[in-house]
Amino acid sequence: MAEHSIVPARVPEDTEDFARLFVIAAPEYAPALFAGTHEKVTRNCFRYKRNLLGFEHAHFVKVNGENVGTILAYDWILKKKQSTKSSLLTIRYMKIKFFTQMRHLQWAEYVLSKIDDGTFYIACVAVYPEFRNRGLGTSLLSRTEEAARKAGATKLEVDAETDNEGAIRFYKRFGMNAAGEPRGTVVDGQEFEFIRLSKDI
Repeated sequence: MAEHSIVPARVPEDTEDFARLFVIAAPEYAPALFAGTHEKVTRNCFRYKRNLLGFEHAHFVKVNGENVGTILAYDWILKKKQSTKSSLLTIRYMKIKFFTQMRHLQWAEYVLSKIDDGTFYIACVAVYPEFRNRGLGTSLLSRTEEAARKAGATKLEVDAETDNEGAIRFYKRFGMNAAGEPRGTVVDGQEFEFIRLSKDI
């Protein structure tokens, strides 16, 4: 495993890396969901406290002092408390496109990332390609599992695209298993299908 450190996200220093890594985690779905405003939304929401895309929920893994990966995760209590502010910020930065994409954003909110009480949810995890296969992603997951336990969570969950076999293998190696049936949606003619993976903690 590469020598590294995991640190809480900071603003503004980590904003650009977060925006880039967020898209790496979902290179087709994020641009489709946010109708091309994904970079603007992620950069701006990241700066604010008390929203689900905010820096407070993110950690970075660093190698030689440089950001090489990130994870964004939160518990079920924060999901309930911060969903409204998250939506308001998304409206602010998507502008009119929020309303054209509303049904897709609602699907993501109420179907894709819906979590039960006791769940700690991983909304995004990504490592730059040149730093993969060094155990850094596993370190991010381990750090998040510790945080989940401290928060009193009983499950760690994530959604992965079913055609992203590498990501699914990665989560399964960490002890996460498929929970339920795949769920699909179509955004502007593009088909997307996700599977929930879960680990009891």
